[in-house]
Amino acid sequence: MNPSSPAQRTAGTARFLVMAGALFAAEAIWRGSVARTLIATALIVFGGGLLFVAKRAD
Repeated sequence: MNPSSPAQRTAGTARFLVMAGALFAAEAIWRGSVARTLIATALIVFGGGLLFVAKRAD
């Protein structure tokens, strides 16, 4: 098995953060919590930024 490059590992982490943020946001919107929705949005933005940086590194 070939070892993953740092960019591939970062992209995997970023995808996980975006997915977790999306699920967290859906739950927060369902419950009507503004604070949780903002935190989930920050998670999605951070994961998206990581994904952008990882894609540019390859």
